[in-house]
Order: sequence, then C-alpha cells, then structure tokens
Amino acid sequence: MDLLVRWWGPEARAEVDLRVGGRYRLSMRLGWGDLVCVGTYREIVPPERLVFTFAWEGDPAGEETVVSLFLREVDGGTELILRHEGFAAPGVAENHRDGWMDCVGRLAALAPAL
Repeated sequence: MDLLVRWWGPEARAEVDLRVGGRYRLSMRLGWGDLVCVGTYREIVPPERLVFTFAWEGDPAGEETVVSLFLREVDGGTELILRHEGFAAPGVAENHRDGWMDCVGRLAALAPAL
C-alpha cells in the first residue's frame, strides 16, 4: 500500500480491496483540495494484467471509464502498457493522459528500489 500512495500523487491516500469485484478509493491533495477516484477491480492476473473501473468521486456527469494495465518482461526491465478507455469526450481523455504520465513517471522513479 505504501508504494501505491507514493506513485499515485501528492499526499495520496488509498483504500483498496484487491480482489475481483473489490473496490478502491484513491485520493491526492492538490492546491485547491482533494481529488478522489473510485472504482472496482474487474481482472487481476499477477504479474500480467490489472483491469479496473475509474470514476471521479462527486463527478456530476457520473462517467465511469475502464483502465487496463498490461505488464511484460523485456530485456532489462518491465514494459507497462496503460489503456484508459470509455471517455465521452476526447478532451477528457487528453487530460487523463497527462495525469497518467505523471503517475507513470513517479512509478519509474520508484522502480529501482523495488
């Protein structure tokens, strides 16, 4: 759990029931307040794949999307493919891409310590 909050974002907190059908709640503190996402785990296939729903808590649109993480060994490390799908508008997908790039950058920085 410690690693999850370290790569998720600033002043992150996590509640996780890591099983298919289990729920999660991740929050990070930003300058204007807390940003919280929630969802349900759909697939858990260690160490290859993790699929879960993703929604912003309190979002009036109530949009739920799906995140899929695929991992595979490559020479000298691990390749991560992240797909975040199901957005109603393309601009929203671009905003999420930027956020995921920040998260993946933090994860890459933590990887040598694993």
